[in-house]
Amino acid sequence: MPKVKRVRKPAIEDRELDMTPMIDCVFLLLIFFMITTVFKNPQRLTLTLPKGDNPVTLDQRQIVVEISANDELAINGQDVTMDSFDALLISKKKELQVNAMYIKADEGAKHGQILQVMRMAKEVQIETIALAMEDANPEE
Repeated sequence: MPKVKRVRKPAIEDRELDMTPMIDCVFLLLIFFMITTVFKNPQRLTLTLPKGDNPVTLDQRQIVVEISANDELAINGQDVTMDSFDALLISKKKELQVNAMYIKADEGAKHGQILQVMRMAKEVQIETIALAMEDANPEE
């Protein structure tokens, strides 16, 4: 019997790149940037705070009321009118479960409006009210 010569076909090489290590690197970078990111509290209104000595940093879980010089109001970055202020204040108080409020009032804000906001806060049983200020002597 004659010998049959078998011809071997050349092996087809897998020419695709393995993307697994690159995907791993991308996820590691994503996790690194998510962890090291510093989140800033939302500030809806542009305010110029009065300057003072010894400013205090307060808890993140706090109701922040912003009052601009042209009578605009915002609670935790959400615009609000004076008519609906107390209803939104009550809902934020229940949502965050706090009894403290932080007022960021512009230098040009009307004193009467700040007092009205403070009065409304007392009516809904907010126990602690603090006024924001900028540090007069920033350490750089």
